[in-house]
Amino acid sequence: MAEDTKGSPSAPANEEQSFYQKHKGTLMRMVFFWLFMKVFTAALTPNTPAVTPTVNTPTSTETTYTPGHSVLRDYAVVPEDIYYFPHPTIPIEELPDNFVPLWKAGTPVDVSVYVSEDAYFTDYSRQPDWKATDIEYGTQFEPIEHDIEITATKTMQHNGTVYAHLFVTQKNRSIHPKDKGFLPDSVVYYRHVLTKFYPQKAIIKQKNLLKGGEEEEEEEHMKEEEHKEEDVNGGGILGSLGRRAPLVAYWHPNVTISLLANGDSVFAKTSLPPPIMKYIQLDTQLSRDVTGKVGFYKPVVFPNEFWILQQNAYPVNESVTTLPLVIRLEPISLWKFNIFATLDDSMKQQASNPLGGMSASDIDEVKRMFLETNPVLLGTTIAVSLLHSLFEMLAFKNDIAFWNKKSNSVGVSVRTLIVNIFFQIVIFLYLLDNNQETSWMVLISQGFGLLIEFWKVFKALKYELIWTPGSLIPSLGHQQVESTKEEDTTAEYDAIAFKYLKWLSYPLLTAYAVYSLYYDEHKSWYSYVLKTLVEFVYMFGFITMLPQLYINYRLKSVAHMPWKTLMYKSLNTFIDDLFAFVIKMPTLHRLACLRDDFVFFVYIYQRYAYKTDPTRANEYGQVGATEEEEKEKEVKKNQ
Repeated sequence: MAEDTKGSPSAPANEEQSFYQKHKGTLMRMVFFWLFMKVFTAALTPNTPAVTPTVNTPTSTETTYTPGHSVLRDYAVVPEDIYYFPHPTIPIEELPDNFVPLWKAGTPVDVSVYVSEDAYFTDYSRQPDWKATDIEYGTQFEPIEHDIEITATKTMQHNGTVYAHLFVTQKNRSIHPKDKGFLPDSVVYYRHVLTKFYPQKAIIKQKNLLKGGEEEEEEEHMKEEEHKEEDVNGGGILGSLGRRAPLVAYWHPNVTISLLANGDSVFAKTSLPPPIMKYIQLDTQLSRDVTGKVGFYKPVVFPNEFWILQQNAYPVNESVTTLPLVIRLEPISLWKFNIFATLDDSMKQQASNPLGGMSASDIDEVKRMFLETNPVLLGTTIAVSLLHSLFEMLAFKNDIAFWNKKSNSVGVSVRTLIVNIFFQIVIFLYLLDNNQETSWMVLISQGFGLLIEFWKVFKALKYELIWTPGSLIPSLGHQQVESTKEEDTTAEYDAIAFKYLKWLSYPLLTAYAVYSLYYDEHKSWYSYVLKTLVEFVYMFGFITMLPQLYINYRLKSVAHMPWKTLMYKSLNTFIDDLFAFVIKMPTLHRLACLRDDFVFFVYIYQRYAYKTDPTRANEYGQVGATEEEEKEKEVKKNQ
């Protein structure tokens, strides 16, 4: 299998990662495991029917079968003068129950590849761009590779499509429909699109906000034409939401053509999912055996694109004069065909999901993990990822339950909750400002998390929404509840902790803001403020957890903490440590995964150091019974 490792010198890899890419772990792992389970469900599905039909498998020259009520062309919508066309989709109810091979295993075949800009193949007199001979169908053979160069035409340079017309024929058989002795079922045709259309890589017009003059004017002039499409939908948040990059033609220098090596496989209709069924080509007459329940399929041709990475593709434009192509022909076993076809189809569906799904970088990252990660480590990662998703759901559930039952703010850093809301708003605005790199799924998740944080503050500060009759908009009111002594003490310790926190965070933020303003480039002052705040949150956001540690220390109690939530979050933090060394990410992010471990270890130590006191309120404001109360209960029971 050819790995797509040949890229264009004019397409250097982008080393910078967006904020979403740094925090995409949870979403990617959930989608990854959904794909993983779906693939193995399909791979383990038996491909042979319960009762194998007893038929004499015909070759293309035999006539021991009867034609169907319709022919294959009846389901295709193509011009009348076109003979070869992509295999059409046939309604499942019109298919036979089982399929057996039309060609016998061991039949000598030739494989021809014609590269063309024409969507339909009609030039039967031209020589193939590459041809492989003396290959035995349905058996294992040594992979064959061949390099060709394609001259880039004007059409190709301006978003034109390049096709590979693949022909698998019985040895020395003609592909010309009008030749004497031509047999339609001695030829297998497959049309493969070599050109891939991806969203144009956004080249953001950035500049150093402190520097101006000729350098800035020259830079803006050079990039002005590349950014005309960015202003089509207007500016601001609404314009950003509606902006989508246009599709442009990209070229991958490798193509892998796989022939199914299991030439005697019998398929049951019920065991063929759509990603597999689209590669099963039936004979031209849609013939069946004498029972009418068994149909015949031609050799399976599978262009294997699973290992093609988008990051290795480069755009086809006027600077590209030739397109190199490495053609690899190889056999593929049935179980590998099931896995690669199903997984590739699932990833393409995710990439085309209207809510965003998996981005191209996410898909490349999953493939890269398979390529580069040690199998033992990868297996361990797969196992614990399922636990990560479970712990994340349990942490969310228990966090909601904790704040739903909590009736006071004893032992809770309310200022931390308010700061978290500010952080969430900044992150949300940053994602909107960089929406081309952010899926709708992430935006919706971030917005929902922001609403939860607002709800927590309402509960802690005892605010409520008051609906006035005749008014569509509620007013904000404060519950008429007197604060307790414990709440006042907590608020005092919270203020002290944040005083020290400001001494630490303000100089760090100021220093980083000055550094970023002087050395980095930004789109605008608005983007500069957002980017600076977001990166500060990313690097130093963990220090907002310190006031809670201080409050626990002064109260000498951890009874007010949501320990179930913290337990699940801490387990997920340790799992993140594992992913930090599996998933490609900057060293700073690896350190960010480890820094949270320190805070959780301090929490665990505080739980050990501050023993349970039954006279102190727990996280729900409940107080346990004292020894005297327990004795009184025992006396009443004895009476």
